[in-house]
Amino acid sequence: MKYLCFIFFSFLTIACNRQEKIDLSRLNLDEPIENVIDFKDRNALEVNTVEYPFCFLIEGKNLGKFIFDGIDLKGHKVFFQVNAERLKTDSITKFGGGHFAMQGFKDKTELSKILTEYKADDVIYGFRLEMKTPDLKKEILKKLEIRYGKGTKNPNTDHGLYWNVKKENKYVFYAPDYDRLIVLNSSDLSKKCYWDSMNGLIDFGGCDNEAYTKDLTKNRTDPKDIKNKPVLKIDKNWNINDLNLGTSTEADFLKSATSKNFERVITSDPNGVLQEVMHENKYNNFYFYFIAGKNGENDLKSNLLKGYSINDFDGVEVSFENQLKKGMKGEDVLKVIDKKDLIGDIELKYSNTIEIKNPAYKINLIFDDNKLFSSMYVLRKE
Repeated sequence: MKYLCFIFFSFLTIACNRQEKIDLSRLNLDEPIENVIDFKDRNALEVNTVEYPFCFLIEGKNLGKFIFDGIDLKGHKVFFQVNAERLKTDSITKFGGGHFAMQGFKDKTELSKILTEYKADDVIYGFRLEMKTPDLKKEILKKLEIRYGKGTKNPNTDHGLYWNVKKENKYVFYAPDYDRLIVLNSSDLSKKCYWDSMNGLIDFGGCDNEAYTKDLTKNRTDPKDIKNKPVLKIDKNWNINDLNLGTSTEADFLKSATSKNFERVITSDPNGVLQEVMHENKYNNFYFYFIAGKNGENDLKSNLLKGYSINDFDGVEVSFENQLKKGMKGEDVLKVIDKKDLIGDIELKYSNTIEIKNPAYKINLIFDDNKLFSSMYVLRKE
């Protein structure tokens, strides 16, 4: 059974020479969460469909707590993953792209409350390490090859490798093209397939992609059963249903017909500082994001539209002024948007995302495993 995950990432707030370091390479990846975090740190559980769509995140910069087989990981992010049953029934899918939500916790009681709410385990089953520098990537690869031998080439990326370490019940994914090392306890994962946005779909032998994808989203509402799909019209400037990016307010949104069936959610960082105001529609799987004004999140006329994400076009009726269409193939995008206005893997050889150049907004078009345009997000750049 495919594990969904919480991803844990902690900021250290005291000097590393006062702490016992945790060697990630020696973890069994079934340790209690309390063994790998420090409640003195600034911790937060976060949903981040960009990093991995079936998970919560605790994010930040590591300031010296972790090592990998003797390698100092100071300054590099570390994420711990935890199975969360409730996320299997959420509308988050692997093509989601841009959904974010964060909940901070300061102690065991607050952590337990969140874990209980999401029917989550109290043990980890994997970690994701950010590798920001070429030197760290080389050091990590050397350690992996000493420990596990030469890896199998990942056919989906230029330099990626992976190991199926059966004696340790571990999957190891070295993804330098995306600055990640991902190590997972494979005990309760699929024995035939693995997917994430940094590695693509890995076939361990006999992988049935359709069955695997269906299992990942087994509690997702079947598109044919979705009723009263909202009608969305996106203009050439990426405004949606007459809601204008950067100028329309939260009050404007609430007055519009588009706001039907949305729930307001306030997100904050690990210190409890307001980050953004979000309106989510889990049934139809799309979200609006607002920047709180100078008077705080409750001044609806001052909260400006920051962006939106449509995580599954099957949940809505969407049309585009620039002639993009749901289900469009990647090569057909070039027929309506000039190649010079696109960024990244335009041929979708190694990824499922095409970014559109824009000075103020990050605009990502997301394609499914059949390379068909299936979702998107538009968010103001920080």
